[in-house]
Amino acid sequence: AMHRDYPQTPIAFLVRQFNEHTPNEEALDTGGSNLVPLSDDVAVVTGPGLTTPSDAAVDAALAAEAETAALYEDHPGALGNPLHNLRVILGLAILLVVPGAIAARWFELEGSWMKIALIPAISVVLTILGGFLVASVWRGPFSTGHGWASVGLATAAAVGLRTGEGGLRRALDSFAGFFNKLFAVFSVRDYSVLMGVQFLVQTGQGVIQGAIGKSIAFGGEKGFDVSTVPSADYLLKVVLALYIPYSLVSPFIGVFIDRFQRRKVLAWANILTAIVIVGVAIGAMLPLGKDSSEGNVGATVALIVGLLMIQACVRVALAVKSAAIPDVLSGKDLLQGNALSQAGGALFQIVGIAGALVGASLLPSWLVVVGGCGILVVATIVARQLQHAETRPHDSTFGQEARRVISTIVAGLREVASRPPAALGLLSFQMLRYQFWGFGLFTFALYAKNLVEGGDASNVALAISGAGGFVGGALGLVLAQKWKDRVPPIRLLMASMFALGAGVLVFGAFVSLAGFAALLFVGFFAFFMGKISADTIMQQAIPDDFRGRAFALFDIAYNLGFIVPALVLSFLWVEGSASRTRVILMASGVVFLGLTFLVAAWARRIRDQFAPQDDLA
Repeated sequence: AMHRDYPQTPIAFLVRQFNEHTPNEEALDTGGSNLVPLSDDVAVVTGPGLTTPSDAAVDAALAAEAETAALYEDHPGALGNPLHNLRVILGLAILLVVPGAIAARWFELEGSWMKIALIPAISVVLTILGGFLVASVWRGPFSTGHGWASVGLATAAAVGLRTGEGGLRRALDSFAGFFNKLFAVFSVRDYSVLMGVQFLVQTGQGVIQGAIGKSIAFGGEKGFDVSTVPSADYLLKVVLALYIPYSLVSPFIGVFIDRFQRRKVLAWANILTAIVIVGVAIGAMLPLGKDSSEGNVGATVALIVGLLMIQACVRVALAVKSAAIPDVLSGKDLLQGNALSQAGGALFQIVGIAGALVGASLLPSWLVVVGGCGILVVATIVARQLQHAETRPHDSTFGQEARRVISTIVAGLREVASRPPAALGLLSFQMLRYQFWGFGLFTFALYAKNLVEGGDASNVALAISGAGGFVGGALGLVLAQKWKDRVPPIRLLMASMFALGAGVLVFGAFVSLAGFAALLFVGFFAFFMGKISADTIMQQAIPDDFRGRAFALFDIAYNLGFIVPALVLSFLWVEGSASRTRVILMASGVVFLGLTFLVAAWARRIRDQFAPQDDLA
């Protein structure tokens, strides 16, 4: 067992060197009634709840102390016990030489001086690692036998490195080669710059949202997010407040992305957002101090405006990124580029949130928000380094586009509708949003508080969704790299949708921590693969001049993926009912699978219009 209770009463020692210049030292000198002296500097403390040693034990301790003192008074000297010296030398030789000498070829040690210098160090490191393993398994006092076991493990590891060198090197070369290929797109300068802008913006989003979340109160609840929610009505209010406004302006943003230089669109979005949010931080958060905005309507509205601005800024950055990836990668490896963008964006957003939590524990929240705005300014500077984010220069003026903005939006809609692969990609993404982010995650957020007894539901929800997102996203990233040249994006999209529907049907029947954990893992993996496949299909199907408006439609689908499920759940949800939760999950899974079969049939009819891999046709 990891933990066991000691059945006997404890024994306490009073040691002089730990109690100098204290009343305990005086008691040691005078000999208190509750002390059993063992020497001038050590005594056993007796009393209620403590062990009192027997006379035999005290005599044995005094004899051992006298024997040790005599040894030091009449020490035989360095050469007094040659057999002991030989044992020590042999032990040191085994410890410092044997593991390193055996493994020297693996570490490519050539030349006498290199071996003399590095073999002892390698031996010590291998032995320490062996000791870690022994200690982690044994979890008890470390004896001489455990020391020899550590050396034995180090020697065995060295033998393994020497005898298995060929196979190990092939495996490591294959592993390294895979990741070299995975991250090879970062060798393209403009792609690296584009990802740098996206990751900085999403880091800033995490910092700003995390810090504002500590100050805002909405609907009688602290915070303003949908990770855990008290009721379906509260969920609907938050979703409507967060996602309706940007849905109204998203089509216009798409026009800007298609008609103006994309690096300037990124820069202006970041700068305007930073200006507004700094105003919110100074005007609303600074007066609040450590208090929340509960009861302060003006401050609550200002904080919501700040959240809306950073969300809009991120959506602009992501739409520009999706529109520009085919250009910065010259039409190659789109699935790979989208996968790295999706995974990296999620990672840096989490880094931003963690930074906000740490920063808010040390600094005022308003100052943390200003720091997040500083990250947006850095993203603006990086965006200016983009050299090639569109196929041809976009030289329109604001006045020219303002006069024809409606007709430009309509032209974008017609372009998407006239290209079946693009329409299918958009519809599939919308379905994925509805099923996983809407009915999957929202149902989990509403029911999470019923999954723990005496625990913090928000922490449980964060742990399960965070673990599912990390593992599912990492698996999706690896498989996308392996399959990108062999499996067409449309097949990956359909497989992802069927996997999500099947996962909801199977795991939705188990309304429990384990059931939701499995559902979220499958959901995050399927959504990751489906999202990057849908992005790739849209990028392949739509010309560069229309991609901004096409991905603005993705933004609207993103928002509807929250709004519609929240609206449905506000009518169907029964608080604390496992049976209703199960029905909602399984019914949504059945509907989703049925619609997926229809989309798959549509895809078969137009299969000749899809690209065979993740490059532009």
